[in-house]
Amino acid sequence: MNDFLQLAQSLTLALKALQMYTAAHPRTQESLAASHLVLDRWLTTQERLQFIVSGAKAFADGVVQDARNPHVAALVRSVSERGVGGFVFERGVTKEEYLTFLQGLATKPQKLEEAGGLEAFLCHAGVLRIRVSQIRYQEVHEGEEGAREDQAPAFNPAPPTPAEDPLMKAIREALLSALAPPASGPRAPGIRAGLGAGPGPSGEGEAGVLRGFQAADLSGLGPLGYELGLGDGHPTPAQLGILRQVLMGMEPEVQLSLLAGLASLPDHPAGLALAVKALAGEILAVATSSILAKGASWLHLRGPLEDILRPLPDREALVRALSSHLRSSGLDAGQAEALLRRLDWEALSLEAKLVKVLEEGHLFELTLDQRLAFLRELLDLHRFDAFLRVQEVLLETLRNDRAEIRLNAAQTLAGVARWVQDPGLPPGGEGPLAEALRAHFAWEPDPPVHRWTAGGLEAMASALVRRGDLRHLIADIQALEGLCAFLEEQQPWRNQALESLRGSLAEPDLLAAAANHIFDPDRHRVVQEVYPYLEFVGAPMARHLVSMLGDENERTRRGRLVEAVRNLGPLSLPPLTEALGSPAWYLVRNTLALLSDLGNAGSVPAIAPILRHPEPRVRRAAVRALWKLGGPASEPHLVARMKDTDPETLQEILFALGQLRSESSVAPVAEIAQDKRILEPLRVQAITTLGQIASPKAQPALADLVRRRGFFASVEPHDIRLAAARALWALGTAEAQELLRHMVEAEPRGEDREALRGVLKHPVTP
Repeated sequence: MNDFLQLAQSLTLALKALQMYTAAHPRTQESLAASHLVLDRWLTTQERLQFIVSGAKAFADGVVQDARNPHVAALVRSVSERGVGGFVFERGVTKEEYLTFLQGLATKPQKLEEAGGLEAFLCHAGVLRIRVSQIRYQEVHEGEEGAREDQAPAFNPAPPTPAEDPLMKAIREALLSALAPPASGPRAPGIRAGLGAGPGPSGEGEAGVLRGFQAADLSGLGPLGYELGLGDGHPTPAQLGILRQVLMGMEPEVQLSLLAGLASLPDHPAGLALAVKALAGEILAVATSSILAKGASWLHLRGPLEDILRPLPDREALVRALSSHLRSSGLDAGQAEALLRRLDWEALSLEAKLVKVLEEGHLFELTLDQRLAFLRELLDLHRFDAFLRVQEVLLETLRNDRAEIRLNAAQTLAGVARWVQDPGLPPGGEGPLAEALRAHFAWEPDPPVHRWTAGGLEAMASALVRRGDLRHLIADIQALEGLCAFLEEQQPWRNQALESLRGSLAEPDLLAAAANHIFDPDRHRVVQEVYPYLEFVGAPMARHLVSMLGDENERTRRGRLVEAVRNLGPLSLPPLTEALGSPAWYLVRNTLALLSDLGNAGSVPAIAPILRHPEPRVRRAAVRALWKLGGPASEPHLVARMKDTDPETLQEILFALGQLRSESSVAPVAEIAQDKRILEPLRVQAITTLGQIASPKAQPALADLVRRRGFFASVEPHDIRLAAARALWALGTAEAQELLRHMVEAEPRGEDREALRGVLKHPVTP
């Protein structure tokens, strides 16, 4: 196994553990640590590890990998399904960053897409040393130019740097020296402390490089302006050409940082500011296209570009220059134009925004983020009437004939649905939203649109669980099931969405939120509303409640949990059986009590080993559960433990054997009854058990215990003889009862004789 196959195996095993358990689970932590160690060893000998997917092929650091290997295939599948072309691990990847990356791969593609994709997921989590490529590399077909079949495509290698004129080099170094922060002391906001601080020698435009974006401080460039021959008037074409060559030869991150600091240019010489601002559009276009070519996405560029453009009065001209350059380079110019619309929208007052949305119909000219920010602003400012009017527009749009328009509405409403719990929707907002989403869920014919509606319903379901509106949630889901059942055409994806909605109720946080309602002081509500919901969720809820039972230390709350588990009936059997192996003795004891009520004879093999549990209270509970569930099948297990257990557990075993009328246990029970080394109460219990079993096989032992001994043999204690007499009579045979009469008549006068005669007069069945 080569090194990468070992890493792929450990990575997929860690990913599988994360999907099966939680991130904090010991098995997940163990797999994560092992996989991170393999990666760390790899990165001790090289700066980074690059994995690329190209069609059906996979490459690690340019070396083609065996796609038939199940771990490599699983990794290729995980990467491809999440819309990325590969990833890079850089030296110094922390375990927390590695866990975040695995959590991204473990997130369903749909939910990851809603969060902005894997790149955004890592960016929002602050991951610096793992980056992904949004480029989807394709295989080179016959007749096309490209890499060899066994050669990996690269992450946009930087073009070679041409030889630089000595004069240009001197000016460039002077400019960089003027822009550089001091060699000692705290770093001032500037180029090297901002965009230019990206890790690695390549300077690739990944999220880590852009995360620290800051404007450069250009106030100290006055001397350089004079050195270039600039005065307070307009620069000459020659001076502008020299400055263009210098600025265009800089790293794109430095160029963006410089543009962000335009306001800090010195007043003198004025020609320096005029020259730089004259070149600003060209600089912006070149820097942006260069960073995009390095693999950065608009998601990471958007914020820095907005910061650059926002304070500039001529930003419209700059964006036009940027759009033209992007279009000529074959890149998406629409993103640049969207920046301008976004900035223009931000500059409007709230009232002006309302006019554009409600009167001029510009709602869907906004981006999704803008629509949600606008609605949230209305909500936070308690402009409820305006909020409801905008929501009504969105709800009506769900019935639009055009799928792309419905998509905009569904995406926005899915975001609004996340506010149902916090901060809450205004009165009259939640009901229409829920009704519209349910109706749209049942009829929407376009799967991409439908996914957002399903996401909105999941968000609303989460809110209903958290606030305890469980009865309505059951009714809502059942209504959806009914609506979908009556459709003429059954689309599998709609049914899958319905299953996903129900499945979302089994997510750990919602299981915990629902389970918390069983502690409500209103017991009537718990029985009428909470218990039906727990049963509605089913097996995942049963497993969660049993897990809570093992962690709960407060007795009253533990009692509520026991009631809830018992109420789930057979659904609780699998997790209860698993809980028998818990190290918490009280959980095992409670589990045995529940199994006694809910289980059947099939539980006997799992319970029998518990008879050897170190905690006596658990052993006694195991005895009770065993004979109640197993009946006669439990006798061999109980008899086997009679001579090797504590007195209290032995009493439970004797009671159980008596209840079972176990004839197979007569001999060992009689042995205990006759053993004078055993405590008298236990012997009495054994004798009583023999009477309950009522087997003629016990007659000799019982008669021996009643009979008065010879001169050299001691007489049994009074209570022993009396218990044996009752048990002998309880055998119910004429022979046993006649034998007892003869022994009583032969008994010398005294207290024992009177007590024994009382048994004959008033026999009591043991």
